[in-house]
Amino acid sequence: MTPTFRSPRTYHPSYSLLGRAVRAWATDRLRGEALFIVSFSGLCLGVLLAHYLGWALLEPLLAAHPSWQTMFWGGQLVSLLGLVGVGLVGSRPEVQVECRRTAVVFQQGARRCRVPYADVHGAERISARRYHRHHRRYAATRVFVSVLPEEVLLVRTETGPIVVALPDPEAQTTLQDHLTRAAAPRPAPEAAS
Repeated sequence: MTPTFRSPRTYHPSYSLLGRAVRAWATDRLRGEALFIVSFSGLCLGVLLAHYLGWALLEPLLAAHPSWQTMFWGGQLVSLLGLVGVGLVGSRPEVQVECRRTAVVFQQGARRCRVPYADVHGAERISARRYHRHHRRYAATRVFVSVLPEEVLLVRTETGPIVVALPDPEAQTTLQDHLTRAAAPRPAPEAAS
């Protein structure tokens, strides 16, 4: 039986409609995060300026027709709700780790990474703070995180580190032990005399 570990999906604004569009357009994970923040901030400023400019230009007309104020404020509310819906409503896909016979497979949404056990150099637990301050800043780091616990698992491979976050500490320990055993050097077979 193949051991499988899962982490459930969680709320995260960078996986909103705007965040997914920016991530599809950006060339890497870090650039996508930065462009999402810049584009969402720009949209917020644009909506805010449109609200103030709309009131400044339409205020004399709205004062002459008080019934139109309801439509104006309704439009303001709809644009604000649209901004929230486009830029803040989203969730990270669940993380799934499958330990197969010859390789471990990490998957989150459409992203998938298969690593043969021969390419695993070790696995260690690091604090979430160290992950945020150090490892997530590198483009070579592949990240499989939905729920972020106190500690995450850092898997060192031939092609760069992989960070996996499992909310259950026992599951994280089991996966670490499995990868550590798989990465341990095997004794060379002795030649028959």
